[in-house]
Amino acid sequence: MGSWSCDARLATDSELDQDLSDRLGLSGSDTLTNGGQRADVAAAKRLAKRLFNLDGFRKSDVARHLSKNNDFSRMVAEEYLGFFDFTGLALDQALRTFLRQFALMGETQERERVLSHFSKRYLDCNPRVIPSEDAVHTLTCALMLLNTDLHGQVSDNY
Repeated sequence: MGSWSCDARLATDSELDQDLSDRLGLSGSDTLTNGGQRADVAAAKRLAKRLFNLDGFRKSDVARHLSKNNDFSRMVAEEYLGFFDFTGLALDQALRTFLRQFALMGETQERERVLSHFSKRYLDCNPRVIPSEDAVHTLTCALMLLNTDLHGQVSDNY
């Protein structure tokens, strides 16, 4: 076997944020985070709307923006989920509706964050169906695992 090397590097979070600021048309004073303290609500709303409408973004871009562990991404996720009305839907129906909009990709903890945002929104829309956000999240993860078991690639080394 031959060896290979890759000189390409991954973009840093600050480079991705700068690219996003450029795409959103933010000026230098209208940043994604104000001194690292408080994220810009208006920018979060604009980004959420563009992500939902896939305006300048691909389905594969959405989860990356919803899954970061910072105030701005949490605001974007909250605004993004606001475009969904899960009222009266069974949990599996709501999850299907949600996951049709984008590709849920990334590391486990990143996918967990996105599913946590979903769980909160589902509970907001259906406060009497399941008793807590944790219960919604647990059932959501169980549905994801069952779906993977049912439709995922089966390994002979099981």
